[in-house]
Amino acid sequence: MKAKKRTGGERLVRAIGAPLGATQNPFASSLPFHHSPLAHRRRFYHSLFTSHCRLFSTRQSLFASRCRSKEGWVVSKVAIVTGSARGIGKAIATRLARDGYAVVIADILADLAEQTADELRQQGFSALAVPTDVRDEGQVQRMVEEAVKAFGGVDVLVNNAGVIWRASVTETPTDAFDFVLAVNLRAAFLATKHVAPIMRGRGGGVIVNIASIHAFATQAGMAAYAASKTGLVGLTRACALDLGQWNIRVVAVCPGAVDAPMLRNQRMDEAEVAETIRLWSSASPLNTILQPEDVANCVAWVVSDQARMLTGVAILLDAGVATDLRIR
Repeated sequence: MKAKKRTGGERLVRAIGAPLGATQNPFASSLPFHHSPLAHRRRFYHSLFTSHCRLFSTRQSLFASRCRSKEGWVVSKVAIVTGSARGIGKAIATRLARDGYAVVIADILADLAEQTADELRQQGFSALAVPTDVRDEGQVQRMVEEAVKAFGGVDVLVNNAGVIWRASVTETPTDAFDFVLAVNLRAAFLATKHVAPIMRGRGGGVIVNIASIHAFATQAGMAAYAASKTGLVGLTRACALDLGQWNIRVVAVCPGAVDAPMLRNQRMDEAEVAETIRLWSSASPLNTILQPEDVANCVAWVVSDQARMLTGVAILLDAGVATDLRIR
């Protein structure tokens, strides 16, 4: 007599020793089937079998996102974040790493960049530190090449590196003005120029430029900084038009005041820092200023598929400061 072919679930249950044809309860036949010990046992092992299948599927997905080649790890998503050794950039790199990206920590502060990358690696993330002066086209090109060599490509570029110079237009040295524009604006142009062909070869990507509220409304003594950030918003729009044909999105994120090293390193003492934070907080309907993680969360959304139709725009992330004209 030909044996009945058993299903995979039955084979699993039999393999772990659970009888299918009978129960150990002599009164089982008088119980409704769904209340019988056999039914409970089958439901338990079916649940166990389903859980194992889900776990296997998850491991397959993780393996698919990272596999080893002769050169090293090839990761499905790769992000370069400039100026990411500390502050806003570090928060962005950390958030993207948690979202599954291999991250390149590009910063002129070489030791601190390596420290940040090492912190991420200790948490199990893929991270590479590349010392980079973003004003130098050769170093920017090497930054991109190192990302491709280490991880196989680039999917996200965050142009975050930035500096600030506080002085009135008549008191701003010309070389200081040039320096601010070189870091805040020219560097974004250089990185975009060298990353875009890589993204094109991968079928698309996202470029995020960290601009500022100063692109919309500014203060006295911010001539160089406001000019650089306003220019960065314009560059965002132009690049979105140039690169959209290759499925590359370009978006500017424009934070208000952020409690980060840039705010605290403006030749101010602790009392002046506290007063600056108080003034910016009082200008917000939420009575607060941003933290680096707030900017990171916005960037994470911008680069996600949920924002796939977003390009050529500037997102004002300012805790509502710009909504009040302050005219009474």
